[in-house]
Amino acid sequence: MIDSIAMKLVTSPQQFDVVVTTNQFGDILTDIGAGLVGGLGLAPGLCVGERQAMAQATHGSAPDIAGRNIANPYAMIMSGQMLLAWLGRKRNEPKAVAAASRIHAAVHAVIAGRKQLTPDLGGAASTTDMGDAIARAVQG
Repeated sequence: MIDSIAMKLVTSPQQFDVVVTTNQFGDILTDIGAGLVGGLGLAPGLCVGERQAMAQATHGSAPDIAGRNIANPYAMIMSGQMLLAWLGRKRNEPKAVAAASRIHAAVHAVIAGRKQLTPDLGGAASTTDMGDAIARAVQG
């Protein structure tokens, strides 16, 4: 079945909202999905269970660019945002939902502004520059 869903994910991704699968196949499908949206730097992840959830960027540690301050922080920031949103819904916590909403809006504003983007998005900003821009947008 993994070959069939992989093909459908590439040819008609809009038909999917959530895909439930095993870890191995999930890893394959998230890499395909990341390619569809522009790369691994744009692929947040949230693993959700009945009572717990874990946020992680789907790209892993990216050892090829470690220490160069060029990684796109989007995936990690949005993974945290998704975790806050989940916690807010799961525990009926309005402050977590509001925080998730602010983070989402801030990330959108920074990307739409196109001034503080990392090289994978066509910019020249460092990881720190983009992260700081998002932090400022969250605050303000």
